[in-house]
Amino acid sequence: MLSQLEKLFLTDPVRFAFEIYDLRFDKEYTEFKTVREGYLMIYRKFYPPRIILYADKECTARELLSTLKNEESKFVLFIEPKWSQLLDFPNMKIYPEILMTCDKPSVFRRENVRRLGIEDKEEIFALYGQGLGNVILQLLSENKTTAYGLFLDNHLVSAAYTWIELENVAVIGGVLTKEEFRNMGLATSVVSMLTEDLTKRGKVASLYVREDNNPAIHVYKKIGFKEYWRRLWVSVNTDEKPL
Repeated sequence: MLSQLEKLFLTDPVRFAFEIYDLRFDKEYTEFKTVREGYLMIYRKFYPPRIILYADKECTARELLSTLKNEESKFVLFIEPKWSQLLDFPNMKIYPEILMTCDKPSVFRRENVRRLGIEDKEEIFALYGQGLGNVILQLLSENKTTAYGLFLDNHLVSAAYTWIELENVAVIGGVLTKEEFRNMGLATSVVSMLTEDLTKRGKVASLYVREDNNPAIHVYKKIGFKEYWRRLWVSVNTDEKPL
């Protein structure tokens, strides 16, 4: 069944980037449960687990959701909007997201933007905090992420990095600017220069953004990102939500 799923994933590497990456590089944390043409991909490297549901037919989506309800109590679910009417988990919060892509960015250069490395450890901790900072540093040490940051007075005030990178696709995440420096175009420069780096290496740059985050969507469109697909981020019994 996994070989059939891999064939499905390769039909659309942008949409199925996480499935491809987890199956190839994080297999020990990844579990698939299949029903007919659909699946649940349960990723347990973090808690609560991240779960992706894919189904073409309503009967398949219903059965997968029933399985999930019986076996998991706390999780973040990613599901297509067309199945929203089937969602009835307790303590559920739904955040619609847009997947955007770019292969020819407009670049807004600043001299104080550069690529980040493990030598920037303390500044990464100062911006992202210890928990997420450690994740970023581990990815940097394993050469599994590309991160860019903007410095003012030698302090990191805005940054972004790739969650995952495949041969031809990269997913950007962690776009963050210190509150006192927001609305100054800093993230525009950081994301555009990161996107330029990725596309020069032959990758389609992609990112997820909340449907109601109009300022961020405006910035991404300015760089050259266009809507590609939509999904729902469903938080069940957690306080987690997308940026």
